[in-house]
Amino acid sequence: MRTLIINGSPRKQGNTFSLINEFVQNLDGDVQIVNTYYDNVKPCLDCRYCWNHPKCAIDDDMQQVYEWLNEVDHVIIASPLYFSELTGSILNFASRLQYLYVSRSIRKDVNFQLKGKQGALILVGGGDTIDTSKAEGTAHTLFKHMNVKSIGTVMSLHTDSIGDIMGTLAKDDRKAIRRVQELASILNLTD
Repeated sequence: MRTLIINGSPRKQGNTFSLINEFVQNLDGDVQIVNTYYDNVKPCLDCRYCWNHPKCAIDDDMQQVYEWLNEVDHVIIASPLYFSELTGSILNFASRLQYLYVSRSIRKDVNFQLKGKQGALILVGGGDTIDTSKAEGTAHTLFKHMNVKSIGTVMSLHTDSIGDIMGTLAKDDRKAIRRVQELASILNLTD
């Protein structure tokens, strides 16, 4: 089994990373992580090259991601919440999924196939985040374009209130850790 994790956090040892790490420890098989803040993935330029060619004109790490999307069995999107939305770097990554849409819908490439996969969403938020529906909706749109059926979401909210009785670091959020373990078990049973 192979899993692709799309990490939208700029903090290499932060709350989002701690839940990603928990997933990695509980998943069978190989795991590849794309760090949208640090890997070389540029946003779509809307150059429309892909409208007439079976590839994206931007030569960066996203070319490898396109290949992985036909090889992996699972995709996990992990992001902190910024103003109740996925991070800007994930949205830049998401813009490059335009190539997949164009292949199917504009070029109508009859040879274009995208392997079906299962996936999960990790959302981590500080502040007064209550409504995660915007971020969840965006993630499910991304899942759709990557041909991923989501099996669930892990959330750890109010992580910035460290020291406050209401605040919890994600690595100490027992409910979130249990949910990661549950979803990893489900993904381990599928291929």
